[in-house]
Amino acid sequence: MAGFSIDIGDEGAGYEKAVKMPSSSTSAAAVAGTVKIADGIFKVLDQYDKAQKSSAPTEGSVKRAAFANFAQSVNATRGQDPLKAKVAINSAVVAYTNAGFEIGQAEKDLVQSSTGLSLDYIGLDPNQQAITKALDTMSENPSYYLGEKNKLDATGKPYTQTELIQNTVAEIQRVESASLYIANTQVTDQANFQKEYMPRAKELISDLRNKVVLGLQIEADEGKSIMAENMVSLEVELANLEGFLKSKIPAGLPTDISKPLFDDIEVLRGQLDILKNFDKKRIEAKTLDHVNRNTEVLLDFVDKKVDNPIVANALLSGNFDATALVTGKLTELKKALNNLDKDDLEYVDLFTFAPPEAASEVSGNKTEAETGVKTTLLDNNLTKIHDVEEIEKAEDRSMTKRKDAIFFSSIERVNKVEPSSMNIPEHRDNFLGGVGQATINISTSPDIFKTDTLTQIYNEQTYKSLEIIDQLDPTQATVARARLADGLKAQLNLVSTAVSGSDQGSYFKVTGLGEIQYDLESRVDTGMIRMDKSVLPLVKGYASKHYNGDVTSMVADRGRRLETLERSQIEDAGFKFITAYGDYKKVLKNSNRKKFYIKHMKRLGLSTSDIEQSLIREVEQLESQATGTLRNPWQIVWSDQTDADEKLFLSIGKGEYYTDINGDVRVKN
Repeated sequence: MAGFSIDIGDEGAGYEKAVKMPSSSTSAAAVAGTVKIADGIFKVLDQYDKAQKSSAPTEGSVKRAAFANFAQSVNATRGQDPLKAKVAINSAVVAYTNAGFEIGQAEKDLVQSSTGLSLDYIGLDPNQQAITKALDTMSENPSYYLGEKNKLDATGKPYTQTELIQNTVAEIQRVESASLYIANTQVTDQANFQKEYMPRAKELISDLRNKVVLGLQIEADEGKSIMAENMVSLEVELANLEGFLKSKIPAGLPTDISKPLFDDIEVLRGQLDILKNFDKKRIEAKTLDHVNRNTEVLLDFVDKKVDNPIVANALLSGNFDATALVTGKLTELKKALNNLDKDDLEYVDLFTFAPPEAASEVSGNKTEAETGVKTTLLDNNLTKIHDVEEIEKAEDRSMTKRKDAIFFSSIERVNKVEPSSMNIPEHRDNFLGGVGQATINISTSPDIFKTDTLTQIYNEQTYKSLEIIDQLDPTQATVARARLADGLKAQLNLVSTAVSGSDQGSYFKVTGLGEIQYDLESRVDTGMIRMDKSVLPLVKGYASKHYNGDVTSMVADRGRRLETLERSQIEDAGFKFITAYGDYKKVLKNSNRKKFYIKHMKRLGLSTSDIEQSLIREVEQLESQATGTLRNPWQIVWSDQTDADEKLFLSIGKGEYYTDINGDVRVKN
């Protein structure tokens, strides 16, 4: 590639006037210092290599043999194309000089007479020239250096200065190769254009985009405003690039084939127009991140032929007030964009529907026919607040795409700007459309999202934005709230169904509104591990002694009031307190999962009293009443299990009262 660039020279890439950005800044000085070091490294290594090889003998016979080999190499280039011939002659020259011989007039005459090429023109070290040229470019435009540094930093892996220099040189040569190819190629047909020309043209556009963003980043890092001459240089380079690309496209090529290239250029032109506004103020890092992300999205829209003018208008808005929620998300955004298709990025937002009536109460306890379990299921209004075609598209979407679409909506639509920007039409429309795009993916989901995913949309910033829109366009605010509420209802229905199914396998049964009771008999008779029948009277007996006869209370307290011997007797019979308590905590956790949805329904203005009352409450621990007295005798559950009855009877102290097998009260002597 290096030989190729040397062969063409600067004329082929004459359009590319490197943007010196900034020419006198500390970044430029730092890069210049690095270049000097790098230049020295490459040259010293090259000279060392030559010095090592120049120690060969110089006797006349050896020189004649070397000259003969040189002549053979030169003659072998006859009939080759000029580029290959020059590379081969350069190799022969390097080998000849490394052997310790100088290129004199005889050698020059040999090359001239044999090939018609001049050694003076070819040069002695094309690789060194290519490297030197790349280092010069790096000095003139530090954005190349900074771009490669950002890439290496993003990997999180250590790297050396040499690796950074090598990567930068390789990137510069890659861009030069693309420009040289386009400068010298002849596009003959559509297939050639799409396969060969288009990828290289996109490389040049990408290179210019990096100059726009990274060049400005250099200025921002040094606390300066954008130099006016830099803006002019970028505009000139953009215009030159557009003309350069147009000049290579054949007249007969259909317009729609080349249109994406020039759409990309228009995206960059739009971003440059916005950046002019920053000449009068300093640039912050979050602003640069905003510009970078917006450009990524717009170029991706062009590439995938996405039709979403609302998003495009917002991205091209000059009102950059990026929030802490969305900064530093470029890597995640790229991953999401790579996974999303045209249909995933488009959303038809129709406000022609009649505004839905705002529900004041969220209720509706329904009984599932299959399970017989009462669970809270809520009515949805999906078809009333979204376009039918959008619903169908969303229903077919995978969970991975749903999550990426929600993330895209959150970072580029819902949370893109501060709530105060809702009075700007393009940002208000983008926010409202983003709510629709996100909630349709939530409402149609067959699976439960993690709360981390939902809080990308359901957050305080969203609610504050809606409060402002209430004053500007109450109808659209009402529709947005209905969409947000619908997403919560759909997810809560999934959670309720999952919880009811999970609770069916539990030994805790719902006995009233928010109340549960431990089914000891069911636990003894069923389960993977069967228990000794003596468990039943032991558990009930000690619950009577320490928990007023409440087995549920004893399980919820992990039996901490029991004496060591009493606990051992129960657990030796097969009943494990830690297992029963784990079942209790699982039931509570399942119920508490609903609290997230209740909280956000309230923020949307919905009354959730019915759902809140259905939440399982923790079992209240009452003080144990005195047992063994005449008024409150021990309630022994006589079971005809001799061993269990004896253990319970032995646990009664002398002078304590108890009920015998006939129900009569007795005192133990």
